[in-house]
Amino acid sequence: MRLLFASDFHGTHAFFEQFAALGKRLKPDVLLLGGDLFSNAAPVEDGPASQRRAAEGWFREWCEAAPAPVYWIAGNHEWRSVTDPPAGAGTYAGERVVPLGDWDLVGFSFCSPTPYWLLDHERPEESPNRHEPRFRCYASEAGVPAPVEDAEAWLAARPTLASLLRALPSPRDWRRTVFMAHNPPFDTGLDLRYGDRPVGSTDILQFILARKPAVSLHGHIHEAPLLTGSPMHLVGSTVGFNAGRARDRLRALSIDPEHPADFRLHAD
Repeated sequence: MRLLFASDFHGTHAFFEQFAALGKRLKPDVLLLGGDLFSNAAPVEDGPASQRRAAEGWFREWCEAAPAPVYWIAGNHEWRSVTDPPAGAGTYAGERVVPLGDWDLVGFSFCSPTPYWLLDHERPEESPNRHEPRFRCYASEAGVPAPVEDAEAWLAARPTLASLLRALPSPRDWRRTVFMAHNPPFDTGLDLRYGDRPVGSTDILQFILARKPAVSLHGHIHEAPLLTGSPMHLVGSTVGFNAGRARDRLRALSIDPEHPADFRLHAD
């Protein structure tokens, strides 16, 4: 099983095209995308509808033309409107198990709180490790965005990341499972932000340490692999990856989950 993984394209069409071209050259079995795929630069009032149009339009066309099956999750920059994609727009793997031959993929789109304004995929942590002030935020209900004046109260009324992780369906064997979560685990090298500050999720860290998937794939913190010098870090016995994002070129990882330490980083 050969995986080609990248994350955090944020609607940059050139990255999608470079990723497809890399797939045509490497011929992986699957293409994996780890969230924050769509732009949310549209006015807030049009945000969910704009991302939905993208999912039904250019993203569906890209997936249909891709050189391998596409599996993807959302991130904290996505509205919930994209998580029930139209036929042909790849396979949304968030909060479900997807068989990949004799391996399984378990996806998870929800994230710990950030300083950002979009709340749709944020949830509180059972074991919070930081508090960052928030100004007015937005969340959508039935595809309609609405301002949230008190983000802390909004989050407190929702289930924790830990409870959502516990509710995930079980794969056939966690040791033959790839866990793809947009949010990296806390203080693992996969979540290092400028200023040498880890900002990942404690709940996701505890989940990985308990379930012990063979491989975990993450995004969210673009600069982490640039700051640590490596896209790979061990999380207990799990081999964790964050491909990162460069300003002007694609970063993608070619991984064989049978031999994950032999990964290749492609930074075209």
